[in-house]
Amino acid sequence: MKPIFAEKEDLNRLLEWCSDAPEYQKKLSQYLEDRDDTSVVIVEEHEILAIALLKVQVTEKKGYIWIYSKNKDVQNHPDIMQFSLNWLRRKGAKEYNVI
Repeated sequence: MKPIFAEKEDLNRLLEWCSDAPEYQKKLSQYLEDRDDTSVVIVEEHEILAIALLKVQVTEKKGYIWIYSKNKDVQNHPDIMQFSLNWLRRKGAKEYNVI
């Protein structure tokens, strides 16, 4: 299980995968836009296991991680958290919240 950053080409399959979470679907396309303050992480192992939406508020030095997974064991997996935290730190976040 290795987290990777999603690309715009992944959007349709990610939207389909999280179709049972409409509030998550709404934010997904916004987070995939070419912006410096957001990113989307995919965790796959033959299929999508989890998606993490990352957002950093540079002026407040805060970061947010919103993970969606259909498997509760994967939701707080150390690899997802470490990958996400590294991105937030590189973007200037000193503290973070997991939603």
